Amino acid sequence: MAENNSMPPHRFNIVLIGIFVGISFYVADIIIDVFVFRSGTLIKEILDPTNHEIWMRTSVLLLAVVFSIYIQILIKRIQKIGERAETAEKFLNSIVDNIPNMIFIKDANNLRFIRVNHCGEKLLGLMSKDLVGKNDYDFFPESQAEFFTRKDREVLKTGVELDIPEEVIDTATMGRRWLHTKKVPVLDDNGKAIYLLGISEDITENRQAEIDLKKTEIRFHTLFDAAADFIFVIDPDGIILEANRYACERSGYEKNAIIGQNIKIFFTKESQDTCDCNFPVLRERGYSLADIEFVCKDGRILQLECMATGVPDESGTFKTFLLVQRDVTDKKKAEEEILRQQREMAHVMRLSTMGEMASGMAHELNQPLTALVSYCATAMQLARGIPSLPEGYLEILERASEQAQRAGSVIRHLREFIKKDSHNKTQLVLDDLIQSVIEFISWEIKDSGIRLTFLGGANEREAYVGKVQIEQILINLIRNSIEAIRQEGIADGRVDIASRLTEDGMIEVSVADNGPGIDPSVSSKLFEPYQTTKEAGMGLGLSISRSIIESHNGKLWNDQQRQPGALFYMSIPACD
Repeated sequence: MAENNSMPPHRFNIVLIGIFVGISFYVADIIIDVFVFRSGTLIKEILDPTNHEIWMRTSVLLLAVVFSIYIQILIKRIQKIGERAETAEKFLNSIVDNIPNMIFIKDANNLRFIRVNHCGEKLLGLMSKDLVGKNDYDFFPESQAEFFTRKDREVLKTGVELDIPEEVIDTATMGRRWLHTKKVPVLDDNGKAIYLLGISEDITENRQAEIDLKKTEIRFHTLFDAAADFIFVIDPDGIILEANRYACERSGYEKNAIIGQNIKIFFTKESQDTCDCNFPVLRERGYSLADIEFVCKDGRILQLECMATGVPDESGTFKTFLLVQRDVTDKKKAEEEILRQQREMAHVMRLSTMGEMASGMAHELNQPLTALVSYCATAMQLARGIPSLPEGYLEILERASEQAQRAGSVIRHLREFIKKDSHNKTQLVLDDLIQSVIEFISWEIKDSGIRLTFLGGANEREAYVGKVQIEQILINLIRNSIEAIRQEGIADGRVDIASRLTEDGMIEVSVADNGPGIDPSVSSKLFEPYQTTKEAGMGLGLSISRSIIESHNGKLWNDQQRQPGALFYMSIPACD
């Protein structure tokens, strides 16, 4: 605290002193005139002075009184100035001591402390009286004292304020603290530094908070990038502010190609419309769910389940949004596969039911057909002994017998097809199998008006196959060609079947037609389940056919370049 420089509490009446001085001068003048100049007696000088003496003595008395009054006024003014200075000093001391930062003043010559405020005392754990007159080396470790002194010298030398963002100080009671310090030189009228003023803010808690915040940010970014989901941070306009590593790697885009773009440009048109509908709800409520189709850099489309959440600011307004999008592409495919299998299972169950019905019908029809063939044979035998029969009668009976035998053959083939052991493999000549299939569906071919040719070139080579399964595939391919030609209304429809033995020991069978061909958009997916070009087709025929051929270690494919018409190939290993 500053010393008290005010005037003493006792006061002298300067006016009375002045009067006393004037009277004393008056009496002294009388005594001098009487005893020195012997101008008269003492009584005469007192009672009968000359005019000159009266004027001179009265003037001196008045001057003494006036001067004393002036001196008293001057002293009172000085006292008031001192009181004001004392009040100002107390006010300044109060401000300095109540500032929540440490303030210290050092002598520029020896860098010893002259003044330290209350905050500095509390921070350092020392009283001001213990600090004043001492320097940094008296309180701090040598390394810290050297640092403080070096910075002090730098400020005093340059005469410029120095800002030290962070410095470490070991205190007596609070341990190690981190300070943000500013040091300012205090100059005299000649520009010479006479003091060093220091202001230090304790930033230990703020620094620790920043460290904790950085750790939190590191943990957040680690989790952000480690998440196996698409995560985006966007603004209210949909502009991407941040994207995690998984989103970049899965989509194929570089991070700098995503940041700053509108999230919608990565969606399909349908998903963009969904986004436009959901964004107002998201801005208002801060929450939204949607299924999104995301277009990758290579054109792949991913199915994403998107959950958007608003991040409110201090006022509760949503300024950013967190989009967590889970890739459910494989899940969707699995669900579709389950549905496909369920449909296929239902189809198989229907086929099984139809097989049971067909087996019963075949059994019931076989006996009357056998009887019909027998009756036709007996009728023809009896008719040959009757010469007067109408012309053509025997021919009609022969045709009826042929058709009955054909019907019986179809029934037997059907019963063989639906038998439980119909998948058993056997060794047979593939060209003969093809020929039997052609004969089996010859009535369909004749009814359609389509010309079918077969060019066998497998040199009677045998293959180890499931007879009924291969027949099923060939019938399916031939019927597909017939139906395609019929739908297109081609007058001179043609189906050409050929076989050959390849150099790698495979028997290759081709089925070609001059129909409308296969749409290129469908061709690449033709063998996938439920892909069909027929209006009422199930889309299982070619898929099942390929599975059967592959179970025979063979292949089934189509020539996508064939124009016009369609061309399918089937290859099966030939027996050694």
